[in-house]
Amino acid sequence: MPDEETIPEESPAALRGSPVPGCMILGAIVFVFGGLIILYTVVGSYQNRVIGEFTQDTAAELPVPAPTPAEVGAVNAKLALIASAVKENRAERVLFTAADLNLIIASFEVAKDFRGNTSVVSIGPEGIVAAMAQPMRKGIIKKGVRYLNATFVLEPEVRVRTIAFKVRDIRPATGEVPPGFVDNYTALDFFKLDPESPVMKAHIQSLGAVYGEEGQLVVETKVRDDLDE
Repeated sequence: MPDEETIPEESPAALRGSPVPGCMILGAIVFVFGGLIILYTVVGSYQNRVIGEFTQDTAAELPVPAPTPAEVGAVNAKLALIASAVKENRAERVLFTAADLNLIIASFEVAKDFRGNTSVVSIGPEGIVAAMAQPMRKGIIKKGVRYLNATFVLEPEVRVRTIAFKVRDIRPATGEVPPGFVDNYTALDFFKLDPESPVMKAHIQSLGAVYGEEGQLVVETKVRDDLDE
């Protein structure tokens, strides 16, 4: 009988039948992904430890105003002035104090997301200065939340569908935020009025600017050229 046909060790058939390449590939995958898991865990643990230096286990107790009917009426008059300017398509300049903003947070649906976690302290050219208690997850593995109790400096900004508040500075009650943290927090774009609110839908296209002056927030309406006279 002729000798049995042999297959060279380096032929494709030989490689298909050999467990060596598969073991090498599997080993590489385990090495790479194992390394990523370790790196992710190390970075996560580092971030968790750093964030723990300026957060607290409980939320700060922030004052909640109990406005009088007269105070509510005064704020409603300012909001009505904006509404009439929008309806009549005219330019108007309406001023709000820190007390007005706290009343709006406590009493009006459009600002409900700020209720219980935000108290406006002052207003100036740099923006709105507010005491805030922001919940943050404890980490990748740990469950629960901790709180960033801090003074935030927020710059109001008119957007296409809402008014947003860009974070310009964070001054925690304990510790210090690391470099870059404010920029990362800003990128998350957390703070804005509810764009689905009927008030925002009715007025946002007619708002020209919202900005801070010493002691007051300025809301300006504009004349819209796209509206029929």
